[in-house]
Amino acid sequence: MAQPVFYDPQRARWKRLRRLIDVSAILVSALIIFFVFTALRDETLPELLFPPQKRALKALKESEKEKARDRQKKLAARSHRKSKLAASQVTLNQGEGIRAAFYVPWDAASFSSLRAFAHQVDILYPDWLHVLTSDGRLQGVDDQTNKYFDVVQGSSVLPVDDRVMPFLKTEDPGMEVFPMVNNSDGMNWIEDIADFLNDPDARALFRRQTGQFLSSGHYRGLLVDFEAFRANGQPGYLALLKELSGDLHARNMKLYVAVPPHNDEYDYPAIAAAADGVVLMNYDEHFPGAASGPVASQDWFESNLKFARTVIPKEKIICAIANYGYDWALKPTNGTLPADVHDTPASAQDAWLAARDSEQDVNFDDEAMNPHFSYLDERGLRHDIWFLDAVTALNHMRSAQALGIQTFALWRLGSEDRSLWRIWDQPGDSGATDKLRDVPPGADVDMEGQGEILRIEDKPAHGFRDLTIDENSKLITDEVFQTLPEPYRVGRYGYSPNKIALTFDDGPDPQWTPRILDVLKQKHANATFFLIGIQADKFSGIAKRIYNEGNTIGNHTFTHPDISNISDVHVKVELNLTERLFASLLGVRATLMRPPYAIDEEPDTADQVRPLEIPQEMGYITVGNRIDPNDWSDKPTAERISSYVLSHLPPCKQENLRCGNIVLLHDGGGNRSETVRALPMIIDGIRARGYEIAPVYELLGKTRADVMAPLPASELWAARLDRLGFWIFDAGIVVIT
Repeated sequence: MAQPVFYDPQRARWKRLRRLIDVSAILVSALIIFFVFTALRDETLPELLFPPQKRALKALKESEKEKARDRQKKLAARSHRKSKLAASQVTLNQGEGIRAAFYVPWDAASFSSLRAFAHQVDILYPDWLHVLTSDGRLQGVDDQTNKYFDVVQGSSVLPVDDRVMPFLKTEDPGMEVFPMVNNSDGMNWIEDIADFLNDPDARALFRRQTGQFLSSGHYRGLLVDFEAFRANGQPGYLALLKELSGDLHARNMKLYVAVPPHNDEYDYPAIAAAADGVVLMNYDEHFPGAASGPVASQDWFESNLKFARTVIPKEKIICAIANYGYDWALKPTNGTLPADVHDTPASAQDAWLAARDSEQDVNFDDEAMNPHFSYLDERGLRHDIWFLDAVTALNHMRSAQALGIQTFALWRLGSEDRSLWRIWDQPGDSGATDKLRDVPPGADVDMEGQGEILRIEDKPAHGFRDLTIDENSKLITDEVFQTLPEPYRVGRYGYSPNKIALTFDDGPDPQWTPRILDVLKQKHANATFFLIGIQADKFSGIAKRIYNEGNTIGNHTFTHPDISNISDVHVKVELNLTERLFASLLGVRATLMRPPYAIDEEPDTADQVRPLEIPQEMGYITVGNRIDPNDWSDKPTAERISSYVLSHLPPCKQENLRCGNIVLLHDGGGNRSETVRALPMIIDGIRARGYEIAPVYELLGKTRADVMAPLPASELWAARLDRLGFWIFDAGIVVIT
């Protein structure tokens, strides 16, 4: 009887096969372990483009970080609240202090403060709505274009902010939101709204649109802040407040009204009769366009409150205090100010930085009890800075409490001296003054230089001040800084008057990247592609084509996470995996990096800079951008994309954050047909204006090999093993899916 071909009674072949399987399993396991090791190892890229740090970074010691975290937890747990009632349902100034704050969407630091101190704010007044025309329609501001738009369009209500309400829903700090509507266009108060106020039809439109807006979200009412309009608008103003009061009360909502202090044009009793709360904006004693001086001197502040007590019921007074200042540019004795020099607002951090840069001491004026100093700018022009800080806040709150006022609103989140939050809940505590001696830095970033290639040059450091307290009044009568608080200092590099770099994010994409490469090849131009690692692994042939055709490759992480919301270890894995992929595919180590989400035009706050620390420590060079035509948006057109790019080319003014040398476009992440169509227009337009299209590395005066260094021969074996590791990774994904 014939035996089967594979009949093996002694199982010899099985033993050999088993040994082969065992050896293969060991090799594959070793390869996986090696692959994981290379992803996790903390291997720093060589320092190529910047000299070593010359100043020691003033980072907080770990023990100090832990203490700071503990303090934040205690602050979050502490409360000035004595009841569980919603803040708007509490009778004001009757034993329970309510805390409110103003939020502005145009300053990233404002959201940073909101996120950090939300649990210490009961009521939020966001600066979202505006009335600027005689017909009374509601308008908002597009934060991308800085242009006004109609908030209510037919039955639709357009969004005015995409951060605050989602954040509050997630964090649930128990905060009530009362959107603010004003007549400011961002620069000036619009006087002509008197026509709207006196027109019943315009008021009816405003009320109808206000009702639609308030119904679109979880809002508890409205704050009205109409200022500096013509005096003949006062009758219509009072009529509107009465009408709004009826509208809102019928919907179980409340009306708050913000008013300037001690202004003869305002009928305070009539306003108070219509409103549930009157926000007394007890600041701007001196303001831009007028003589320099204290923003809210102590005697002036107290006098306004005493007057308010005579014309507004105490149970309706909300005392707004400020934490910001102004930088006045003084006219020369003989001559005029240059056209581009004018008075500007200044946050507390802005003031401290100006004092540091000019080497001027911050003085606490004995009479006004406000800090101030003067300096000469680079043109020899004198500036006066007066501002309000946590010391003035404590003095103002204590003097208000002495007059029976315990309800306060902060103007504004983002500009404040952050030590204020230590005394915000309980300003009357005997130990409150000691909590103000250590001064944390603000959320702002000290940006130095020009360009969109970024490097952290110094980390935040606390300041320290000595305080003198009057034993009788318990007010602080002097503050002397021993050291000023320092924010992140970020150096900007790469500015050029005649070179423009094209960059693409989120590829490679099998449909759009080849078409973009075709255009670049046809136009004899090159670009920098910040590739997502998992995409480059999946479409490795396209990644190789990008490199082989003379373009530059940069790291855009492996899976495109928001690196501000993941752990340091996760950040390193994302960057290491992508770096090892480039090494295995192309035989190079790419040092240029652009983080997903974290960088827009440039980092504005410490929250946005902090995620860049880890990549920089690993040796990466962060490439930002300023020219962002939003080609990723829902309905871009090639004409709009190209027009935007060409209208924001150098020369750039210092304050113009949309003008630069680096253009951000996308070759992945969605339909990029309009980007492909816009690219020839952009290239031709740039060249027609006399600019050269150059790679990013040329903006730094470096070579392609500097930013994509070929692997040394000693590392090629590891790259080959990593390639096998990525092959196993790909096979695993296929099996799983």
